[in-house]
Amino acid sequence: MNATKHESHISIEGTSCFVHHWKPTSPSGAPPKGLVVIYHGFLAHGGYPTVRYAAEFFQQDGYAVIAVDFPGHGKCDGLPGYIPSSDEMISYGVAMADHAMSLYDNKGESPKSPPLILCGSSMGGAIALAVAHRLEARQTDSSVALTNVLVVLLAPMLQLGVSSLERTALQCLSLIVPKVQLIPSSATDSSKQYRDPAKRQECEDDTLTIGGNLRVCSALTCVDLTLHVQSIAPTLTCPYLL
Repeated sequence: MNATKHESHISIEGTSCFVHHWKPTSPSGAPPKGLVVIYHGFLAHGGYPTVRYAAEFFQQDGYAVIAVDFPGHGKCDGLPGYIPSSDEMISYGVAMADHAMSLYDNKGESPKSPPLILCGSSMGGAIALAVAHRLEARQTDSSVALTNVLVVLLAPMLQLGVSSLERTALQCLSLIVPKVQLIPSSATDSSKQYRDPAKRQECEDDTLTIGGNLRVCSALTCVDLTLHVQSIAPTLTCPYLL
C-alpha cells in the first residue's frame, strides 16, 4: 500500500462504504492544490487499476484524492453488482463528495478550502456529471459555497445502444426479477480498456472486480443514468475535461 494512502469506512444512508484516501505528496503542512473525488466504474471499485492510476497521478501533483466503493462494489456492503436506481447512485455520489469536502473544510479559516474536482470513469463519469449538476443546484438554492467545481471524465458512460423497446423490457423484468443476473456484458473485459498487456493483466488479477452477467435492475440503472445525464447536459455550467 502507498504510504500516503489511507483506508476507512463511512456510513452512507445506512450502508457501510469503503473509503480510499490518497493524501497529497506536497510538503508537510502545505494545503492540497485541490480535492479530487473519483467515482469508479460499474462492477469495479475505488482501488481498481483505472482509479488508482488517476489517483496517484493527482496525488503526485499535490492533490488530495478520495474514492469510495459504491454499494455492492469492492469492499462496500450490498449485493455484489446490484445498483437499485439511478437516483440512489447519484445520491450516494453527492454524499461521497460531501464526505470528501468535510475532510478538507477549513471552516472559514485561511487558506480557503481547496477547489473540488469530480473525476469519473465509465459509469462513474455519468455519476460525476450528475453530482456536479446537483451541487450546482444546491449552491443556487442555498448559501453553500462551492467554488471552482470541475469535472474530469475518463471514457465516460454517456450513451448506451439500448432502444426504447429494450428499456421497456428491462423495466418489466426489473419488476419481476430485479436481482437476477440475466444480461450479458463485457463491462469488465480488460481488452476493451487497455492495449498494454501488463495493465490488462493487472485488471484481470483484481479479485474485487465483479464478472458475469449483469443483474436486471443494474442494467436498467445504467441505461437510466445515461438518459438522465443527456437530459441535464444542456444546463451544466461547470468546466469539464473529457
